[in-house]
Amino acid sequence: MSILTRISEHVYWMPPEAPDRPSLCAVVGARRTLMLDAGASAAHTRLFLDGLAELDIPFPQQVVLTHWHWDHVFGADSLKVPVIAQEQTAAKLVELAKRDWSDEGLAHHVALGEQTAAGAEELKKELPAPREVRIAQASITFNERLDVALGGVTCQIHHVGSDHAADASVIYAEPDRVLFLGDCLYDAVYTPKRHYTIKRLFPLLDKLLTFNAQVIVEGHSDGVINSTEFQQMLEKMRLAGALVQKFGADEAAIFSEYLTKTGTLPSDYSKYFLRALIAGLEFE
Repeated sequence: MSILTRISEHVYWMPPEAPDRPSLCAVVGARRTLMLDAGASAAHTRLFLDGLAELDIPFPQQVVLTHWHWDHVFGADSLKVPVIAQEQTAAKLVELAKRDWSDEGLAHHVALGEQTAAGAEELKKELPAPREVRIAQASITFNERLDVALGGVTCQIHHVGSDHAADASVIYAEPDRVLFLGDCLYDAVYTPKRHYTIKRLFPLLDKLLTFNAQVIVEGHSDGVINSTEFQQMLEKMRLAGALVQKFGADEAAIFSEYLTKTGTLPSDYSKYFLRALIAGLEFE
């Protein structure tokens, strides 16, 4: 059984897995294949490429990065193909190439707040010491948008920004109406407090809804979701933001109003999300 799932006519998906490997996709056109995100390591990328070969899908001619975090970019060097990246992502790749990725170097960057302790441990699992890290640099950059025609299918690459990463981009494959989110809907991690800010969240939700996607792929979610599920998820996120706008850091009032609005108490995830929005009040 293939490790890849065909989620639309032109799009194949490999789900995330431990230790911190994100979703990867291939968009396959009549002329060429585009890989969406590069993987957490050469081994992760090779697993994806082997899945493509098993299905007789042509090797990707290009790879596009959703943002600069290590688990999405470390595999790019092993591909040896042009890398497409947003301008901020490209600048970060230059910086990453200068970092010391040894255990000592990771500890230093954790101390500086440039890497989370949890993320460093996941990186060590993916690439045990001694490790050699090569960071592929961007060959093609864009600011707000870049369209890549593959033959019968086009990938629109849009810079959307987010709390998780200022350089966050999403890829919309049409006519398949598949939206590849990367990690744009996740909270900020390289900060003293993990958080969301309403000033970034609400414009992001508005932007994502403009795509009218039918199939949505998140960076670290075990399954893809449909348009109805996606809209419901974004509505809950918007409600959470509205409650924090109204009640500030008053958790009791927020949870009570959430119950009134939805008829249910917040789930553990909803509580986490609400508290991350509260934490973000000082970053607004």
